[in-house]
Amino acid sequence: MATAGGGGFGPGAIPGLRRSALYVPGDNPRMIEKASTLPADMVILNLEDGVADSRKAEARAGVARALGAIDFGPREVVVRINSLSSATGVEDLRALVPCRLCGICLPKVEEASEILHADALIGELESKHGLAVGGVRLHAMIESAAGVVNAAAIARSSRRLSSLMFGSADYAKDVRCQVGPERTELWLALQMVVLAARAGGIDALDAPCFDVRNPELLSREALQARRLGFDGKSAIHPGQLDIINRIFDVTEEEIRWARTVLAELAGAESAGRGLTTLDGRLIENPHRIAAERILRRCGELRS
Repeated sequence: MATAGGGGFGPGAIPGLRRSALYVPGDNPRMIEKASTLPADMVILNLEDGVADSRKAEARAGVARALGAIDFGPREVVVRINSLSSATGVEDLRALVPCRLCGICLPKVEEASEILHADALIGELESKHGLAVGGVRLHAMIESAAGVVNAAAIARSSRRLSSLMFGSADYAKDVRCQVGPERTELWLALQMVVLAARAGGIDALDAPCFDVRNPELLSREALQARRLGFDGKSAIHPGQLDIINRIFDVTEEEIRWARTVLAELAGAESAGRGLTTLDGRLIENPHRIAAERILRRCGELRS
């Protein structure tokens, strides 16, 4: 529940929310264990970028052991595997799906067919190991011009897909842009990712801020992303989590507004009207949807 100071849930991870997603190197057991104590809503154990080819198999085995041995509490634990176009990525899936992880993050997704391929492979593995088919979620990294252009089709490709995650570094390389501190060069891509996620009924997560010693820049990026409609933001350092959680949290003011909207609309319905006004402004069904979403985020309303 939100606090009177306008903050939100507080420092801990919140089940069902994706305000913050912390990338953790899959070949660093100490950092993986530490992640189980941090206030990240999602922990992404990374087997792709940052893990040398010579250490891929070792990192995969270490992540599998960690999933079986570490209690991550309310955190959503996801593994970013290598591309399924490689034997390494397929081996990642085979080794990790039986570990009962929450989800798989697919890197550099450019077409809906990639999601469908992963969905089929995961379904086969779930059936083989006696797991509920559909239990392992998918998260798609959008990191290229093709990925952005095809984001809407990707977002609607599978019921297993839970989020689109923007990757700004690879995207900037792909389109050959030079990103400034205001990220003007990324605005179109950011908006397209949000639009695709909303059309597909899934979450959208912004890229990390790579300057880990610059909290002001992180705050600007996170505020920008929230204004654009993102549900959360990725992090590459634990020190970024508190700022991200605070900015993407639900405030007391938002909760009061949501309660009032629902109460006013309920009164209007009792009087036989489908809409009413609040503070001189028309409110109707779209406002109800927004209000219900806020109250679900703070746990006051169940889905």
